[in-house]
Amino acid sequence: VELLRGTPYYDTLAFAMNRYSAEQSLFPIEVALDLAYWRELWNDVKKLPREDQEYAARIIGSMLDMNNLMWAIRYSVYHKLSEEEVINYTLPFGYRVHDDSIRSIAAGAEITHIVKQVYPELRNVDDVLLDLHTGLPKLEMMLEKQIAQKCHGVFEGNPFQIGIPLGYLVLLDYEIRNLTVLIEAKANQVPVEKYNEFVTFDLIK
Repeated sequence: VELLRGTPYYDTLAFAMNRYSAEQSLFPIEVALDLAYWRELWNDVKKLPREDQEYAARIIGSMLDMNNLMWAIRYSVYHKLSEEEVINYTLPFGYRVHDDSIRSIAAGAEITHIVKQVYPELRNVDDVLLDLHTGLPKLEMMLEKQIAQKCHGVFEGNPFQIGIPLGYLVLLDYEIRNLTVLIEAKANQVPVEKYNEFVTFDLIK
């Protein structure tokens, strides 16, 4: 860590080293880096001119929300972390997913209810989250599909705003992952019905 003194990573890692030393696990360091990255990115969004800020918040804010929500749920469901740990390992702000929702999940509230409250437009949430362990990856893809739609939306209207390059880069990343899923599925002769829900566009239509 001392070798990183003077870099943007030093303060974050120096603070996380206490938990690392106590737990002998890289988990606190990974979480600290994730939180620092999204916190800094969100602060940068808020420094943009108003119109650029609106477009950037629509995309980056939606990605931040998805990550924060999935972190909170996974920490509670998979890792069985305490309420305090879930709160400490998530962000207290967001675009649509706010601190009260994260705290409710940390306190043990019904996750399906929270998701439907934050994203009332999502369909079949009750069925998807009937089994949280198998449903969370499906929920994450549902949210990624929403983000992809927002990215496509920024190409309409004003051509001189930051949403266009941001949307392009996010869609490019999704396209690479979609192609990876398709190649692996074809190589393993997986039927389209099995992997359709794990790409950001519908292959069955």
